[in-house]
Amino acid sequence: EVSINPAETLLLDVCCGTGTIGLHCMKEGVAGRVLGIDISEPAVEDAKANAIRNGFSDEAVTRFVASRAEHVLAEELQKDVVRGKPIVAVVD
Repeated sequence: EVSINPAETLLLDVCCGTGTIGLHCMKEGVAGRVLGIDISEPAVEDAKANAIRNGFSDEAVTRFVASRAEHVLAEELQKDVVRGKPIVAVVD
């Protein structure tokens, strides 16, 4: 248990690779949304495919970005859908 309201919680999966940790947390109900970030474009493409295979095809729920984390996080954390919501981060 990482949040009082898991459905409202955003899980930031930094260095997400193929998305295994974030997608597992989604399946277990730990978080309502996942944003995965990894510098490797092939890994992010695999993470997107794994999300679809696991029934998470909506990018509003699971989103994976190929970039350096510091280039993405500041912009993502300013979005209205994130402001005021609980955030949990995993760095692997």
